[in-house]
Amino acid sequence: FQHYGKADAEIHIMVKSQNREVFAEALEQARLILRVARNVPPGAEDDFSYFSSESLINQFNEFTLMFRVGVLVVSSIALIAAGVGIMNIMLVSVTERTREIGIRKAIGANRRAILWQFIIEAVILCQIGGVLGIVLGIFGGNVVGILLEVPAVIPWDWVVIGIVACSSVGLVFGVYPAWKAASLDPIEALRYE
Repeated sequence: FQHYGKADAEIHIMVKSQNREVFAEALEQARLILRVARNVPPGAEDDFSYFSSESLINQFNEFTLMFRVGVLVVSSIALIAAGVGIMNIMLVSVTERTREIGIRKAIGANRRAILWQFIIEAVILCQIGGVLGIVLGIFGGNVVGILLEVPAVIPWDWVVIGIVACSSVGLVFGVYPAWKAASLDPIEALRYE
């Protein structure tokens, strides 16, 4: 202790392995060296503690698990609310375009063509919102990266997941308005003012 200060002082030693493959071996070697240096008899418990970056990552993941679950619940509610909004917009669109639907049916458009027209419109509407959200997210991530002086990373897999989620919301919530548009009677639709 004459080299390191008081007897009750804490000493922190950092050891880095050359790569992930030899990590366990490096950890065991450091542990054995400390046991010898501290005169810990064989079979006795270590009188020191150690931790690795993997244990810190595991602790962080456990700590943020509830936060991630909360974000999942909030984002699910937001997606449902957005889907209901899309459905309402599409229902208003069907009501405003009743005469157009009647004309299309009168000149030969079948139910499937009208159904797909409104489903595709709902999906495109959701895609516009999704792309806007992705662009704003990338911009926000870059701003935070600049402020914290860390490189910003674009997770392309999550960009694809976002686009697929937007398409799914448009598809699911666009079906009812599209079905309603496709079910209109052409004669009644042509009389609609």
